[in-house]
Amino acid sequence: MTPDQQKLARELARQAQADSVQHVHEWLCERTDDELIREEAKRILAHEATSAESPAVPAPRRPSATDPMLGIELGGFRIERLIGSGGMGRVYMGIREGQPSQAAVKVLSRGGVTDIAMRRFQQESAILAKLDHPGIARLHASGLHDDGQSTFPWFAMEFIDDGLDLTDWAARQSLSLRGRLELFVRVCDAIAHAHAQGIVHRDLKPGNILVDARAQVKVIDFGIARAAQEDSSRFGVRTETGQLVGTLQYMSPEQCLGQRDRIDARTDVYALGMILFELLTETYPYDVRGVPVAEAIQTVSQGKIPDLREALPEAPDALAAAVAQCLAKDLGARHADAGALATALRAVLAPRPSTTTAQRPDAAGQRAGAGQAASRSASRSSVTATPRPSRSTGSSRLMGAVIALLAIALAVAALDVFGVVDVRGLVSRLSGR
Repeated sequence: MTPDQQKLARELARQAQADSVQHVHEWLCERTDDELIREEAKRILAHEATSAESPAVPAPRRPSATDPMLGIELGGFRIERLIGSGGMGRVYMGIREGQPSQAAVKVLSRGGVTDIAMRRFQQESAILAKLDHPGIARLHASGLHDDGQSTFPWFAMEFIDDGLDLTDWAARQSLSLRGRLELFVRVCDAIAHAHAQGIVHRDLKPGNILVDARAQVKVIDFGIARAAQEDSSRFGVRTETGQLVGTLQYMSPEQCLGQRDRIDARTDVYALGMILFELLTETYPYDVRGVPVAEAIQTVSQGKIPDLREALPEAPDALAAAVAQCLAKDLGARHADAGALATALRAVLAPRPSTTTAQRPDAAGQRAGAGQAASRSASRSSVTATPRPSRSTGSSRLMGAVIALLAIALAVAALDVFGVVDVRGLVSRLSGR
């Protein structure tokens, strides 16, 4: 870390402590793209925290009763109360008549209007406007607000009622392996919609995937997402100056290594693999939280791909293979996008066809072995047998012939009786008498 980076980390830590910032990580992300600086600031905060404080998360600041945002209307939503604060930005509960009646109104406050924060804020709003899926929090309205002193942006989005992050919700519901997989497939469907629109989230993690009171998945926080066609130098990762964008625990190798031009939907697939491993096992494939950045990057980019079955022995081989494919170091070895991953997981969930077929007893009253049954079943599925005449069919034909001969005999006899044909004379001539 350079002296300039250390100086900025100390300054950010001082500001966060002075302002009693509640959400330190989000606050730091809005201040700087540099992961090294963010981690150093967190370390300083943890070192200076008192025993009554949580490391790296100072005591929250209570909102002032004179909050100037309370009571005003933005996009038809009247600001009722503060939901959360990230230092430069705040999220409020907004209420209006009609549908939807509630919204989470995100505001970039005066003190937070920096180039980075403004860019991300406007970018998130623009991306949300492109997305329309039940698994993604919807954008209701956006705009600029002038409070008489300055003008700052805001947007109102879908309010997630009693939302819990993905892993917490699954744990509280005590979901089975199948239940967790079915839940995760819905997450993949939501991300697949974003991928179909050319949007890469870039910061997928359990905290950005909520499950609401109706068990509906909601993906949030597209603050560092970007469109695939955007200039990567504008929104990409920059490690030549030690800067990383995203959450290190869920970062892909290409993100950690600063390979800006390689970031695409498969980058999200890697994060989905990390999340799925955690969701199924309640452990991490590998844990780089609190690890020095250089060591974490080496683990992510060069470490062995973990086997799901080591942490979850009952996992089907196909599921373990799907997770390993997500976590492949090389982009080309991963699932193409979230939709392809969803397809692979649905195949795991699909019921398997039976490999046994009921057999009739043979002449000795015994059944064929299981292997013979499987072989015969396979033969039947690919070859159509030619039906052979049954005994009942032969008997029917013989009876028909007898009836036909009797009918002819009766007809000839009748003709002889009525003198139409001289049967006896005909027979005599034929016999030569």
